[in-house]
Amino acid sequence: MKSQKHLMIILILVSLIALKGADVQAQETASAANKESAATNFLQREWYAERGVELPRPFGVGVNAIFMERDITVTDVSVTVGNLPSQSISDRFDFAVSNRTMLSMVRLDAWVLPFLDVYAMFGKTRTDTSLSTTLNLRPPNGDPIPVTVETDQQVDGPLYGGGATLVFGGNKWFAMADANYSRSDLDTFDGTIDAWFLSSRIGWHRTIKRNQVRLWGGVAYIDAKRTLTIKTDLPVFGSTTVEVEQEPADPVTYQIGGSLSLNRRWDLLVEAGSNFDDARLLVLSASIRF
Repeated sequence: MKSQKHLMIILILVSLIALKGADVQAQETASAANKESAATNFLQREWYAERGVELPRPFGVGVNAIFMERDITVTDVSVTVGNLPSQSISDRFDFAVSNRTMLSMVRLDAWVLPFLDVYAMFGKTRTDTSLSTTLNLRPPNGDPIPVTVETDQQVDGPLYGGGATLVFGGNKWFAMADANYSRSDLDTFDGTIDAWFLSSRIGWHRTIKRNQVRLWGGVAYIDAKRTLTIKTDLPVFGSTTVEVEQEPADPVTYQIGGSLSLNRRWDLLVEAGSNFDDARLLVLSASIRF
């Protein structure tokens, strides 16, 4: 009888342990499921709506106009005279170059995640470039001849590119980081002009009767290099080609801006930037969301 009692007690203890183990396993499974559900909900718009966070409409179409002016640093200059080999003269002469650029484009964007907006850009680039330098060219016979090269070129061509914006915010403030790449095919140059534009902003926002006001400040960095090619016929030398490799003298600008969303459908934006030296930037934008 005692052995039966002992066996009964052992069976009860084993059952309790098994039930406890099953309960712990069920709790762990439920906890993992809840974590997975929370992570999934965090990536969906409904999670924010339940917490009173009003997100932008998911899709947008806009028109942008961007005006930029900045000095350019010449990194290398090569001269080709007739059929003679090209020679670099960047270590012997100073060059003054400035650019004035206007970008006009259509921008298509989509909020693929509540905090991540991706976009594509299509439009046109127009650039006015001023260059001034004096070259001492040595003819086959005789003394060097100083030649002054001054040019104002206006070139344009198609522009296309894309980028992404990451946004994080609270009830009254927000922070964002943006990166985009663009390529321009200008009609005077061989090849393309490729540019990376990186920026970050921190700002304040407020909603007034379904209209949202945003104000911000930030900093931007542009990485853009190109080669300016000048072809001309010079006395004595004949056909002469000057190739100027250039990049922004100071790639950083500081920016302030603001935007107004009308009834969560129409967005108007203006932003101005400068490095308090040689660069100036103005952005105007209007878009509709749906």
